[in-house]
Amino acid sequence: MDFSKKLFSLFICIMAVYIIYQDITQESPHSRKELDEKHSDMISTTMFHVVPVKVQANDTVLSIVEQINPYSRNELNVKRILNDFKLSNPNTDPFSLTPGKIYYFPKYSETLLDNG
Repeated sequence: MDFSKKLFSLFICIMAVYIIYQDITQESPHSRKELDEKHSDMISTTMFHVVPVKVQANDTVLSIVEQINPYSRNELNVKRILNDFKLSNPNTDPFSLTPGKIYYFPKYSETLLDNG
């Protein structure tokens, strides 16, 4: 009887390790589907060209984007600009740019602004 308890406990431990391993190494089908939907929405609404700009003192993301896109100042959306800047410059805070550093800024064409 003691041997069967040990064997059963060993079986349970092996199953627990296997299940934990499967959870860690495989993606959940639900989370992957939600992630794909978020990325497809982001891609369809954030089509733009990227322009490298060396930042000067007192420059902001919005001031540089307005300089790059002078024809569309009234049509620019602040949320969209910040999202596009973050996509182009991962791990960069758009509110604290470093003077002298080169960042990538979104340049929108008129047709992309009409669609976005």
